[in-house]
Amino acid sequence: MLSDDQATHVLQALDALDELENAALKLLRAELSSGPTVDGLIADPLTEGSRLDLLCLADTLAVDLLSILGRRESIVRLIESAPSSSARDALAQHLTRGTV
Repeated sequence: MLSDDQATHVLQALDALDELENAALKLLRAELSSGPTVDGLIADPLTEGSRLDLLCLADTLAVDLLSILGRRESIVRLIESAPSSSARDALAQHLTRGTV
């Protein structure tokens, strides 16, 4: 039996996990929908060292998190419906490597 305090912390952790899942989906949707634009910005020397450089790390973490949470089909649908971009290609490849 959990104490009230323990139960509160467990519920807070589960709520935070839900928020993390929603944020990961939001990140992937935004990046994939703007993929060609992001490609152009990343190729621009003026954006070198910007937070755009972090997208390639954050998006793979988001894919891994969503896969663990059982949202693999959602990721596949996002990737399939996204315009062609390096992010789309990299995420598709990352997702494929994770299924081996």
